[in-house]
Amino acid sequence: MKRKRTTALKRFIGDNRRLLLFLLLPTLGCVCGLLLYVGVRTSAWAAWLPIRPIPAGVGPVFSQFFSSCFQPLVLLAILFTAGLSACGAPIVLAVPVFWGIGFGLTQACCYADGWFGAAVAAVVLLPHSVMEAVALLMGASEGLRMSLRFATSLLPRSAHCGGLWQEFRLYALRFAVLLLILLGAGALDVGMRLVCSNWLR
Repeated sequence: MKRKRTTALKRFIGDNRRLLLFLLLPTLGCVCGLLLYVGVRTSAWAAWLPIRPIPAGVGPVFSQFFSSCFQPLVLLAILFTAGLSACGAPIVLAVPVFWGIGFGLTQACCYADGWFGAAVAAVVLLPHSVMEAVALLMGASEGLRMSLRFATSLLPRSAHCGGLWQEFRLYALRFAVLLLILLGAGALDVGMRLVCSNWLR
């Protein structure tokens, strides 16, 4: 029985290597962010990272929507551009780690307020962060696939040389869908902060 379980685990890891890798990258970044918050004790974290309420008015709402979407959209643009390079794989793999560091720092800042901060993180921070993570991990997977496709097309006697226009069209279409997901995550962030404005300070 134990041997069967070990064999099944090895088969699962072998069949899902890429998925497990992409899940490990933001987790590693999150742990690094938590350790950075603990190791570098500075009041600057509190000024940079707390989840603040949104003032009433159309202008502040649109401003916070832009602010919420800015970082993930920049990361998505980096993934898109890196995927079009034969040497872009290291950059693609670094993006989920970088996102995880920011998420870990924000979590740590919330947890510093105790159980109340943990509740705020679960209700306000987590929903849109999950959407961001899914979109960026899908973008990283696409970027890595495309980068490796470009790299193999440059090898001698490659069977994939040329004919990448259709691949690029599908690549751009997938990133357009991911763009919409990230915009939805930004809207969810703003919406949850408006709904839970009494909790925030």
